[in-house]
Amino acid sequence: MPRRLAPLVALLAVLAIGACNAAPATPALTDPKDILAKTVLSLKDVKTVDAKGELTGSFSASGTSIDLKGTTFEIQADVPGKKVKASASVSALLNTSAEAIFVDQALYYKILGPLAAQFGADPTGKYKKIDAPMASPGASGDVTDPQKASDDLRAQLDKLPSPPTKGANEKIGDQDCYHVTLKVTSDELKTMNPAAGSFAIPGIGSVTGELTVDVWSRTNDLRPAKVAVAVNTGTMGTFTLTFNLSYDSSLSIAAPAADQIAP
Repeated sequence: MPRRLAPLVALLAVLAIGACNAAPATPALTDPKDILAKTVLSLKDVKTVDAKGELTGSFSASGTSIDLKGTTFEIQADVPGKKVKASASVSALLNTSAEAIFVDQALYYKILGPLAAQFGADPTGKYKKIDAPMASPGASGDVTDPQKASDDLRAQLDKLPSPPTKGANEKIGDQDCYHVTLKVTSDELKTMNPAAGSFAIPGIGSVTGELTVDVWSRTNDLRPAKVAVAVNTGTMGTFTLTFNLSYDSSLSIAAPAADQIAP
């Protein structure tokens, strides 16, 4: 019997020694500025990103109010391959949908729905192609340096009159996440930069009001699992863009077939 127990005793001893020599757990982060800066830095080794999002709320302009419910987005990026695919569906605009693919230094796009012609899309629903050569990496310096982006963000956060705050950790899917909230008003932007004082929103222009950004960063690697951006413009409405992100999965991003490209 002792001889039979010997291997088991040896195994338990090895496990005990390994447990004693194991690296200590990484201390939990408590500074919200540190969390946001390290979240930016965590993206330096990302291979692929898949971000699924939705836009909710309402927007008013020229006396017309648009309910944004049902607006969805998806953005996929192959970072080493320099490929991007983006799609959107906007039910509020007569169920208009759009898709864009950037690959091999060319942009392919199509828009479907009754408003497609107003955006210059092909009326048959085929893709239009635009040559989009990228500048050489050394032409204007490396603007994608993660460390520089992280340092620049930290410097901007230090200037904010109202610093970001950290809430209780939350689960996003099966991931434990830090939750950091950043709020800034257009008046606060003026205190940082007199030339500022508004938020630039693509397709809308400059608006004033309050911007709230919520970031849920995974505790194991600091990569953002979820990001929500809420804009309260007052008279022009309130809307929120929310994205859920996943990383390093297999993506298929390719140019459309030749018969799907408009002449």
